[in-house]
Amino acid sequence: MQSYRYVLKLIAVCLLILPVTGCWDIKEVQDMNYVTAIGLDYEDGQYVVYTQMLDFTTVAKTDSGKSDKPAQVWVSKTKGKTINWAVDQVYNSSQRRTVWSHISSIVISDKVMKTAVLPKLDSIGRYQEVRMTPWVFGTSHSIEELFNTPAFFNMSPLFTILHEPIDQFNQRSVIAPIRYFDFLADLTEPGYTEMLPSLSIDTETWSTQKKRDPKMSINGGFCLYNEKLSGFLTVTDLDGLRWMQKETKRSPLLVTDGGIQAVVALSTPKIRTKLSFVQGEPKFRIHVKLHGNVVEVSQDISKTELEKSAANAVKEEILATFYKGIDTRSDVYSLEHLVFKQDPAAWKRLKQDSGTIINKQSLESVMVDVHLEHTGMKRLPRKD
Repeated sequence: MQSYRYVLKLIAVCLLILPVTGCWDIKEVQDMNYVTAIGLDYEDGQYVVYTQMLDFTTVAKTDSGKSDKPAQVWVSKTKGKTINWAVDQVYNSSQRRTVWSHISSIVISDKVMKTAVLPKLDSIGRYQEVRMTPWVFGTSHSIEELFNTPAFFNMSPLFTILHEPIDQFNQRSVIAPIRYFDFLADLTEPGYTEMLPSLSIDTETWSTQKKRDPKMSINGGFCLYNEKLSGFLTVTDLDGLRWMQKETKRSPLLVTDGGIQAVVALSTPKIRTKLSFVQGEPKFRIHVKLHGNVVEVSQDISKTELEKSAANAVKEEILATFYKGIDTRSDVYSLEHLVFKQDPAAWKRLKQDSGTIINKQSLESVMVDVHLEHTGMKRLPRKD
């Protein structure tokens, strides 16, 4: 009887042990290399792949939220006849297992964008560890220098626009950041012009200890059409784009119409574009509605006058950006894509006839309405 009870107890213990998972082969965080960004370039007939790796112990916050020492960054540079072959060369000196699931940014050089982009991204999309959510940027700058550009306060590079551009965009919207999955989808849309934010390094704005402190910035946008580069526009050239993208959260506008000196902050544009055909050619009418608030006024002006002047300024920027795009053979507002969506047969006919659908005469009119909801802590000065 006692032996029978002993056997039952032994069976019960075995049954309890079986569900317990073993952890003898677990890898600790410090035992692996985590790639946080990947850059693609092309030189001397070979693809160049850059990777950025961080010491994740610097990401963990101290009591003050900042580290006493600069965050450590490692940047690799490898070459190969294909992107994947260049990536494989990283393993030659990686020392430990390299993990790609933490990539939060992909940077593509202008050299790579001069020919079809999608085939070059094939290996990145096929590898199961790489997610579809990294931010995508273009650049004409050295990718190695970009990956080595420090953040503020000795914080991790994860706190830069390379890895988290949304906070800066929400405060001052210029060119909407784009995720990898949206980037791939837009590239395959017929007649669509993809606007890819361009990363650069600002060496003039910031300093510390009386020394220049370089920081990353957005200096313009690359226009991609049919999967390859069609043109580049600076941030100033793209002033009108912010009013034509629904993602815009807040953007300041300098109003100088009629001698007025004022600054207003406008947000959440509502855009309506109407397409019509005149003698077989597409014509567009754009209507934009914006809400905002007064930031600064240097002279007496009524709310109605300021709204009208702001609307005129927005209209001028929209037109100027459109014409700048046409000069670089770029359809900045993707008006051709609207033709494809609304009348595919007409789009196909126009492509066969001329190849170029959008020109300076395509934009027939632009109407802008601005409504200033409040004026901050002060009222607008009275005007007799």
